[in-house]
Amino acid sequence: MKQETFTAKDLINAGLFSLLVFVATFIGGMFGLIPVLMPAIPFLCSFIAGPVFMLYSTKIHRFGMILIMGAITGLLFTVTGHGIYILPGIILLSLISEWILKQGHYHSVNHTRWALVVYSIYTVFNFIPIFIGREAYIQKLIDTGYGKKYAEEMMSVLPNWSLIPIVLLGCVGAYLGASLGIKLLNKHFKRAGMM
Repeated sequence: MKQETFTAKDLINAGLFSLLVFVATFIGGMFGLIPVLMPAIPFLCSFIAGPVFMLYSTKIHRFGMILIMGAITGLLFTVTGHGIYILPGIILLSLISEWILKQGHYHSVNHTRWALVVYSIYTVFNFIPIFIGREAYIQKLIDTGYGKKYAEEMMSVLPNWSLIPIVLLGCVGAYLGASLGIKLLNKHFKRAGMM
């Protein structure tokens, strides 16, 4: 009989992998210190976190595991100053990703890959303040010590029309990161009955 409740092991895995995905995403985000690389941040974050997410997927057997990870990751990003949009956004994307995994009965590598593509869109929620309040965002960058030159370079590569291409680039990064994860973790997927 399939257990429907979370075990202590499930919660430990959710916490551990939330932290690992946060760290992988944070590493990708560090490239943003180079302002001209800012449009590539969602790609880099999703690509680096992809193998970690795919390993986590071998431990998911019921609804709620991505939602827990999303809530923890969203809270971590919120308390580290990444804005108000990331937590509600990641919760919504986590629910959609949960639905995608459920469609594959938690044993489909392909469904898992697409769940990651959807989930990884959360990396773009940090960009929303740039597109809805550009001048305020520039002033915040200057006030927090990044300087006018950094702000100008960053804004030069983030024109108003660039949000959709950035989202799509992030999705490509997630797809490639998931594919890399599948290749690296082949034996784990076989053991979990996903291949």
